[in-house]
Amino acid sequence: MTIPGPHAIVVLVIALVAFYLYTRPRIRMELVALLLLVALVLTFYLFPLHEGQIHISDVDVLSGFGHPVLIAILCLMILGRGMLMTGALEPVVRLLTRLWKWSASIGLLLTLLFGVAASAFINDTPVLVMMLPMLLGIAERTGTSATKTLMPVNFAILGGGMVTSLGTSTNLLVISIAADLGVRQIGIFDFTLISAGALLVAIPYLWLIAPRLLKARTGEQVAHRRLYEGRSA
Repeated sequence: MTIPGPHAIVVLVIALVAFYLYTRPRIRMELVALLLLVALVLTFYLFPLHEGQIHISDVDVLSGFGHPVLIAILCLMILGRGMLMTGALEPVVRLLTRLWKWSASIGLLLTLLFGVAASAFINDTPVLVMMLPMLLGIAERTGTSATKTLMPVNFAILGGGMVTSLGTSTNLLVISIAADLGVRQIGIFDFTLISAGALLVAIPYLWLIAPRLLKARTGEQVAHRRLYEGRSA
């Protein structure tokens, strides 16, 4: 059994502290991320790693910000944020709101499918941010519990993000690492068949079974929220 070196132990401790701080609601996530970066840079600036052919310094820590994958992830997040701020997908959201008023079951199914389709080509985080106020608003107006729909829609969006290499940063990182190791170029839709097979099982479960397993929680569901106001034309 190989004993981790001091650098590995320090990095693990920093990661555990960061995870703990992320769970504290009073501390902003942006501040935690900045402190995490400062801690890593200072660690490898004061105590650079020189072990065999491995050399890691503060310059190497910062060089990751110039990686093409990171630039691609930032571009996708900017695209998703732009669509959110400009309301490019609001017509679809309004249509889903009307369908929910007509039939909650059909509305949930189409919301799941829309989440899958949107997150396949847009970063899944902005898609969830866009749909969250809509689901809370529907629950508020109909007097139903949002907890029965938030988790299924969240998992549908995560599953949709795995359909292509663009939907989630994880796939982009895998493609980049594979290219560095000399593996053939992975295309945008190379994940589609595997993900589609998983979604064929996941969507019916999230639609018909998951809402029945989740507890209904009414009352004050989310504090200080901005509800999506869906109006019929």
